[in-house]
This record gives sequence, C-alpha cells and structure tokens, in this order.
Amino acid sequence: MRRSVAARLMVAALILWAVLDVLRTVLAVGHYENRIEVVTHGNVDVLPAWLAYVIVSELMPRDAVTVAADRLWIPGALVAAAAFIAWLHQARRTTGRLGGALTWAPGWVVGGWFVPVANLVIPYLVVRDVRRASDPAARLAPVGRWWMSVLGTVFLYLLSRLYAVVTSHGGRLHETALDTRTAAYPLWTAGTVMVVVTAVLSIRVARRISEAQDGFGPQT
Repeated sequence: MRRSVAARLMVAALILWAVLDVLRTVLAVGHYENRIEVVTHGNVDVLPAWLAYVIVSELMPRDAVTVAADRLWIPGALVAAAAFIAWLHQARRTTGRLGGALTWAPGWVVGGWFVPVANLVIPYLVVRDVRRASDPAARLAPVGRWWMSVLGTVFLYLLSRLYAVVTSHGGRLHETALDTRTAAYPLWTAGTVMVVVTAVLSIRVARRISEAQDGFGPQT
C-alpha cells in the first residue's frame, strides 16, 4: 500500500525540523566566531560556520541572524510535533480497524502530551500500545530509544535556553569560564545531534508501525 498523507507530512516535517536545527546551530557558532574575528582580526576556528553566518548576514542585519534562526526553529519544532501526533492518531485508528487490542483510549494520543509530569511517560506508553497492537509478529520498533531521545532533546533545549540567559549581558555567568566556546559549542552541538537522532528514530518508529499495518508496503 502507498504511504499515507499523514506519514508523508510527518516525515517531511521532521526532516525540516532537523535541518532548521542544524542551521540554527551553525549560525550560532558562526555568530560567536564573528565576534572573535572582530576582536582578533582573523582568528576564526570554525570557518564553515563563520562563512555561513557572513553569507546570511548579507541578507539581513547581522544582529537579526541568530534571532531569525531561533524564530524559525520554534514553528518548525511545533509543526514536527503536530505532524507526528497527527500520524499517531491515524495509526491508532488503523490499528483499531484491524482489530488490535489497544489499552489506551483515543484521547490519550493527543492529551497525553499535555498533562504535566504524566507527559514524561504517557506518549511513550501510547506509542508502545499502538506498536504492540498493530502486529506482535512484525519487526520491533525502537520505541524505548525513541522516547529517550525525545526526553533528551527537550532537556538539552531547556538547558540551552538556560545557558543563554545566564551568559547574557548581566547574567550570573556572563564573561566567566562557562561563557566561552569550550562550553557553548559542545552544548549546542549535543542539542543538534539529539534533534537529528530524534527525527531519525521518530521516522523509524513510524515506519515500523506502518509496515506492521501494511501502510508502508513490503518490509525491506
């Protein structure tokens, strides 16, 4: 069978989100390198990121480059999350039509993401429920690894936001040893790596579940 529209949109949204996150990190590093270049007149260590920043800054005010990247990232992340939930809702309906023994009610497919504290585990349980009910004999989907990557992505994003606050002008860590490339670059890179991993695992989970429902055609 052909891949569903919801699945196609979900894959496209996740890829777009990952690309936007890579772009955001590259521009953030480039902005930092540009600040150093202005002071040292040529001591740039991450040349590709600096060049990307300079090129983009030709299209808009330099002070707006990283802000624009952040603002693009937020709707990208929201669209990716909405697309995944829309696909999950459709997958659960399909599982129900196939006669799968589902434990969680349909409302939890969406509502489980918005219940404070409980949303640390309910989405995982719902996806695992759909996976098990689809076809127990099909290839296992990496639901556990997927959920750990989701939590890791959220944690690193919040940590990056906190880091930006405490190292901003007037922040407690401004111009300290932590307000340097040795702290910033690994944090930003780890966040981007986790976003890419989450996108890949989300697509893999969706593919395995859809394969079990014959939604993606023959298994490969």
